[in-house]
Amino acid sequence: MKKPDTNPKTAQGMMKCPVQLVPAQAIREEAEAMRHGAEKYGEWNWRVDGPISASIYYGAAMRHLMLWYEGEDLDAESGQSHLGHARACLAIIIDGLTTGGLNDDRPPHFEGDKK
Repeated sequence: MKKPDTNPKTAQGMMKCPVQLVPAQAIREEAEAMRHGAEKYGEWNWRVDGPISASIYYGAAMRHLMLWYEGEDLDAESGQSHLGHARACLAIIIDGLTTGGLNDDRPPHFEGDKK
């Protein structure tokens, strides 16, 4: 990417994580889902009461994605976006991987056909 200006801070800033590339609305919807989870289970519950199991959050993310794909935009319980909930589930899995708080209970790796 070409530098947009000659300010010396620009070159340094361009080497950092480009958080400006993540759409703000996606962050807002994920944050609202995280707020719902914090109200229901407590803030940072997956760290406090961890470790968490990958299969539980994978299953939750997939259920939210499937409901959204079938035409239901908002979660019936929280009133928040199913997509925001799916992002929140994935964020918790990533956090668990990063902090060592993930019980990796995925099935054994399969080296099958990679179509």
